[in-house]
Amino acid sequence: MGGIGKTQICLRFIEEMSDHFSHVFWIDASSVCTIERGLKGICNIYGAQSSVLLGSHESALSRIGSLR
Repeated sequence: MGGIGKTQICLRFIEEMSDHFSHVFWIDASSVCTIERGLKGICNIYGAQSSVLLGSHESALSRIGSLR
């Protein structure tokens, strides 16, 4: 469903609701592999390596859930 404005809707939502979010992450969700790679990248950015789940997508989800 390319070209129907999904990204523009997301950008507008972020613009309108920016007071409610401290972080915005864009993850390629075209496959399970790219989702996991994106989450691991977030994990690396925010230093979640100290987590028990070192570098895993579970670690990234835990880290994202703790952001305020």
